[in-house]
Amino acid sequence: MNIEALRTLIYTAEHRNYHTVAQLMHISQPAISKRIRMLEDQLQNKLVERVGASMVLTPAGQALLPYCERIVSAYDEALQRLSNPGDWQGTIQLGAVDTILSTWLTDFLDRHQRCYPQVRIEVVAAPTKDLLVELNNGRIDIAMMLGPSYDRALVEVPLCTMEVGFYGRAKTRLDTEAVPRSLSVEEIAEASVITFPHGSRPYFEVAEQLRQLPLPHQPRLSGCMSMLTLRSLAERGLGVATLPTPMAVGGRLERLDLGIALQPLTFAAAYRPAAAPPIYSRFCALAADTAADYARRNRTGIAVPGAIPAAP
Repeated sequence: MNIEALRTLIYTAEHRNYHTVAQLMHISQPAISKRIRMLEDQLQNKLVERVGASMVLTPAGQALLPYCERIVSAYDEALQRLSNPGDWQGTIQLGAVDTILSTWLTDFLDRHQRCYPQVRIEVVAAPTKDLLVELNNGRIDIAMMLGPSYDRALVEVPLCTMEVGFYGRAKTRLDTEAVPRSLSVEEIAEASVITFPHGSRPYFEVAEQLRQLPLPHQPRLSGCMSMLTLRSLAERGLGVATLPTPMAVGGRLERLDLGIALQPLTFAAAYRPAAAPPIYSRFCALAADTAADYARRNRTGIAVPGAIPAAP
């Protein structure tokens, strides 16, 4: 359906004269008649009729008019926002996993505020499996989560990849270049291992890897929702923590070798494309650019995709 044909019907309802409408739209009067006929053919209803010297809407045209006005208004608003993104307004419900919250999300929120000062962000922290439920139920707009989700109904923009390792309280003067300290099977079995939230992919990976070690008995394993709390527990000597490497660098931690190689964590920003406003794609591009900037500044344990979407 042609937007300008809908606009023509709106002008006709207002001015009731094709000649006036043609002048307003800077086209010929026969072109106005053609647009109305095209609309009538598409909808299989007579929409405009002549009454004396006036062109007036039929009952079908009157019924269609409010829908035309809403469609044209939404189209015009979209064009305005595309040309003036700084004028966008509204609220975005953002879901994010704690690893992103604890690393570069504040950098992103600062940049977003500068780019789109009239767009408010409300942040919800949750594990990836919960974010996917919230995203599919429409309770959040965008999720920054572990990816890929393999959900073909979602648009996913790669953000970054972070290495993961085991960390404990440093027993000697910290040397960030030191080789990880190896733990004996007895030390591993007696350790309290604290990892990502129970039910998450990283939790299951750690649990499975520990089960495959030839230990006298399995260590205590627990999950923690907060990466900052997890790091604090490890720094206080209250457990062996699995942490994204960028969060362990520069603290009071040393890397430990348990004979386990953990898979890096890959993060993506995801949203449902149906009826998604243009700002969603720009939002995700800005997030990817922020992750890339964080990686350039930290350089340890974090990588970004080769091609970063251009930020506005």
